[in-house]
Amino acid sequence: MNSEEVISQLCHVIGADSVITDNKEREYFSMDVFDIDEVADLVIQPSSKDQISDALKILSKSDYEIIPRGGGMSYTGGYTPSTKRSAIIDTSLLNQIIEINPDDMYITVEAGCTWKKIYESLKPMGLRLPFFGTNSGSMATVGGGLSNGALFFGTGKYGSAADNVLGMEIIIADGTLIKTGQNAFANAKPHHRTYGPDTTGLFCHDAGSLGIKVQATFPLIYWPKCLGYLSFAYKSLDDAVAALSSISKSGLTEECYVLDPSSAGNLTDVSNVDGAKSVIKVLKEQSSLIEGFKEAFKMAFTGRDVIPEDAYSLHMVISNHSQDALRYDLKEATMIAQKNNGESIPNTVPKATRADPFPPMNGILGHAGERWAALNAKVPHSDALKINQEIIRLMDRYKDRMEKCGVWYTLLNIGIQQHSYSIEPVLRWLDEWTELHKRTAESSFLSGFEEPKPNIEARELVYEIRKEIIGYFASIGAASNQIGRAYDYMGYLYKPSKDLLMNIKSNVDPKNKMNTGALGISEDFWNDHKKI
Repeated sequence: MNSEEVISQLCHVIGADSVITDNKEREYFSMDVFDIDEVADLVIQPSSKDQISDALKILSKSDYEIIPRGGGMSYTGGYTPSTKRSAIIDTSLLNQIIEINPDDMYITVEAGCTWKKIYESLKPMGLRLPFFGTNSGSMATVGGGLSNGALFFGTGKYGSAADNVLGMEIIIADGTLIKTGQNAFANAKPHHRTYGPDTTGLFCHDAGSLGIKVQATFPLIYWPKCLGYLSFAYKSLDDAVAALSSISKSGLTEECYVLDPSSAGNLTDVSNVDGAKSVIKVLKEQSSLIEGFKEAFKMAFTGRDVIPEDAYSLHMVISNHSQDALRYDLKEATMIAQKNNGESIPNTVPKATRADPFPPMNGILGHAGERWAALNAKVPHSDALKINQEIIRLMDRYKDRMEKCGVWYTLLNIGIQQHSYSIEPVLRWLDEWTELHKRTAESSFLSGFEEPKPNIEARELVYEIRKEIIGYFASIGAASNQIGRAYDYMGYLYKPSKDLLMNIKSNVDPKNKMNTGALGISEDFWNDHKKI
């Protein structure tokens, strides 16, 4: 079929208003937070899984590649087309909550639903998800999170989005609807994940290369009655990493993370309007009005200057169902933190972050209006320090060039349950904003900066450094959050495992049309593998 025939058929099944051909709009949907490659020929915005199925039946008979897109918060090329002959499927209109079942403790949502919408729908009922979203959760969607290893809120105790999903519905390249978990059985409720092989896990963290997620079911938990917050400063990376590792392995925290000294500038400033909103929310969150005023007062008078200069800072959120139990856990966590030479500091950072977990996505730019590009390595606890040190050594080799063109970096370390440790270097530089930055951040936020001039030299250096870091992560066998098109997943995979995955890919996507290039399954890789 030629383009006109494809567009005509798509307009017939999903409506002309849902088929986007305008060049500026197609360019916007084709870029992620970091980059853009080719501009897709088509963008469609279906509003139901039936419309997605009908659209894929049409596209699968054409020469278009099919690219799923969620909230647009990828920074590793998760949905950036490798060829113009692509159709982006924007799933953000599949944003309904289908069922909240407090009797059986699960929730079923459409995959375009944001973490923020789920959070706000459950909280009045005294319920929440165990892992309940990412920092970008005001825009990031469930489908994107399940495809790309979403983590942060609740990760210290409950892991990532993929660790908590009970079942999904996925539409594969030919338009067929696949069900996983207990929902795949007749007359069953979607309350359980594994009855037989874990087909739900098969579609997790696939970067959208196996199909388009349209629905997901998650378990519910009751909101903890008591929350506590701790923060500590460390003079050395060694002590900070040791403390985070020990805290993470203790299982005491819902979140535990370390910010490097350069990260302090990106923290919430409670002296500004957004910070004041966080103070008010902290006041409302407390169990009593007096306690609320005490906590809000402390936040208001500590502001951003809560972390000593040149210090690494460890932040924790701890929950329990009684004040006595919470006090015990806080005491235990404090002992661990101080054993590793931690100095107690005001707990403004974790408290403000939890008080307003899903603010407007002004964080798509840094505190100076800079662009950023993150990478991630999930590693064993015993390797965490030496990997942090190697990242710092790598950055030091680029120091002169970075200073020359205005590139700098920050480091974020996160504890994941008790058995995994996440390291996230974030490269930052001043450069012209893309349309995605301009549409995502609030105009009131953007107005506080003069848009930087194009900085091609810095951008090219960031590409170079990213490539070296990604190569280093691959060489040590690290896992990563967003694989997208940035990480050569297939290039480093054990061959029998690679063959198994390619057999699965061939079954659900025999023409390699679904998000071609993600997971390292480029057209060239696909053709070479077929020859073997």
